[in-house]
Amino acid sequence: MSTMKILLPYRDSCDREITSSVVSGGGEQFCKLINNHFDVEVVKVPSKAEQSWSVKEKYDLQKKIVKTAEDVNADIIISNFPSSIYNGKYITQSKIPVMIVMHNRFKMGSIFSRLNNAVSEGHSVFLVSEHQRKYYQEFSDREHAKWPDDKTNLMFEVTDYIRPSYCIGEKPKILNKFNYECGTIGRCDNQKKPFLLKELTSNDNLVMTSQAQEEGHNGYYNRMKKLYKGDKNVSWNDTHSDLMKKLSTCKTYFSTWNEETWGITSLEALSHGVPVILNSDKDGEHASKIITDNPEHYRLIKTNDADELKQAIKSFDGIDREQIQNEIWEKHSREKWINHIEDAIHNTIDNFNP
Repeated sequence: MSTMKILLPYRDSCDREITSSVVSGGGEQFCKLINNHFDVEVVKVPSKAEQSWSVKEKYDLQKKIVKTAEDVNADIIISNFPSSIYNGKYITQSKIPVMIVMHNRFKMGSIFSRLNNAVSEGHSVFLVSEHQRKYYQEFSDREHAKWPDDKTNLMFEVTDYIRPSYCIGEKPKILNKFNYECGTIGRCDNQKKPFLLKELTSNDNLVMTSQAQEEGHNGYYNRMKKLYKGDKNVSWNDTHSDLMKKLSTCKTYFSTWNEETWGITSLEALSHGVPVILNSDKDGEHASKIITDNPEHYRLIKTNDADELKQAIKSFDGIDREQIQNEIWEKHSREKWINHIEDAIHNTIDNFNP
């Protein structure tokens, strides 16, 4: 395993520690895995910094991140969040190489100028899927069509693609008796909309969700908390290990959000031998298709189509769950993931040309 020192800026929407057993999202999960497997110095960033801090305060935080990297003799800074705090001008002026990993579909056009600037300063930008790249390319094309003389809105150079996770822990036992026809896991906000599963099927299905922001600041969370108060088939803010135990009792898994860029929870479902159902985007696609190489282990349904979802659940009767599990553990082993991340780190360092 690599002995290089990593500086890792980290933020959680509910200000949980990086060691918390509750996982808020894919970027946070990736940070936790980096922290668990490498020599890491964490700089924790308050959740309020992105929304309410002044420009000067954000600049000062960028400078602190870079200064901390210098003080601990970091070999690399790995930056995983899209706002300017993590890829702004003081970050990209760093004389230590920066590996920027974009985990989401950021919807502000300013991202292009920042990432293009990072590349021009010799740093590297990674995405997590071709599906995500297609989003950014189309976004850039629209922006450039509006302002054709502005070169800062052109698509940034992508160094490579990162696998955000792997099959964690020991291979679990396959269950052939299920408590739920379908389950889902998702942050309780208006993007992930985990309760879409119940809206499209039945209250008997399992929703596993977590608080996305401080109470009072998330209308969707507040509505769902009130609507499903006391529902025994809703799991709130469980630890990751408890979520996995409950996931294994589901016959199928439904990925509700059609703007996923990779889909860690789909990987987790497949690792338990649970086939996945993907809610397609406007183009009839879903990023999580790439997680398995076997098209028999997932179904792609039309956007929010209740009938297709119910048919997909039924279609997995009798599926070979052991085959699903074995194939996914082979493709997404811990050893392969560590080697994959080490390669990305070395590429970032080798390509650094300030």
